[in-house]
Amino acid sequence: MANFPLKIFAGSEALAHIRQQGLTANDIEMVLGASGGPKWLSLAAIDRYLLSEWFADREKPLHVMGTSAGAWRTACYAQNDPLAAHARFQKAYVEQNYSDKPTAEEVAAGCVHILEQVLANNGAAQIINNPKVRYHTVVARCRGLAASDQKHIQSIGLAGAMLANLVSRGAMRGLIERTFFHHPEKPPIDHFPHLPAAHVALTEQNIKPALLATGAIPLVISGVKNIPGAARGTYRDGGVTDYQFDLPVYPERGFVLYPHYFARAPKGGWFDKKLRWRTASREHYKRTIIVAPSWEFAATLPGGQIPDLQDFYDFKYPERRQRWDTALQQCEALGEAFADLDQNNRWAEVAEPLPW
Repeated sequence: MANFPLKIFAGSEALAHIRQQGLTANDIEMVLGASGGPKWLSLAAIDRYLLSEWFADREKPLHVMGTSAGAWRTACYAQNDPLAAHARFQKAYVEQNYSDKPTAEEVAAGCVHILEQVLANNGAAQIINNPKVRYHTVVARCRGLAASDQKHIQSIGLAGAMLANLVSRGAMRGLIERTFFHHPEKPPIDHFPHLPAAHVALTEQNIKPALLATGAIPLVISGVKNIPGAARGTYRDGGVTDYQFDLPVYPERGFVLYPHYFARAPKGGWFDKKLRWRTASREHYKRTIIVAPSWEFAATLPGGQIPDLQDFYDFKYPERRQRWDTALQQCEALGEAFADLDQNNRWAEVAEPLPW
């Protein structure tokens, strides 16, 4: 459809289903939330439609999984009043305000405040005990020099992990380990390629530190030490291992919905971002539907792009807040476009094969 603000990409099995039957909320068994800092703001209106309309009357279980900001988004989905949790998250996120050269401790304190807002009103217990929405997240356990709180030492460790990643993602395992914090029920992923994963069941005691850790950007935010139930060590951003996901997520019957901020091939880990030859496996995405702003729509936003982590460095508060508020207002069009697809069952008109 001309000038439609959303791009819909579907893996082979998902595309065949859409072309034959369209798509409904009951077809979805899992929702993914990628890392990306403020990029998630472009998806806020879509989130609200999913929570208020698409999944509002859902009876069967829905798995949700994210890393970093995507983990905070999907944590809202698993609370008793997800719309209220999402509104608290958005408000706290756009209100972030730090000194000109904040320390890792200062930014970590800001993240603690955001999570306190997200998990207000007994949110941790609600997520753990939610019978319908099953929450999962991934966190990176750093080892050796990468575990250090001293920036120059941590930088050396991360540089070593980056070089190892050039060889293969699995070569990082001496410095970076993947930890999968999952809902107490059976998790939706059994096999983690490239890097094995330590499995840790979420509890009311470890969900907040796990959420804090999955958003702890290396060198920017303090890592989280010794999460209850997990191996001792320093835990950092889940995007290090699973930035935009390259995992075999194969629902038994339904499909994976992946609201994404880029209309291009996802990258597996944080160190893969600039490696043009390394993209996620098409096989891993065969039952996934990616919903993303079109490049043409993104170009209409402030600065010609969706909100970005660089905004923290380029714009001081309140200018940054004003730019984000403008982007949020414009991105209401994405929620309206998703509603159009849903209410008029126009999925087959716009769905395309994966873009890689």
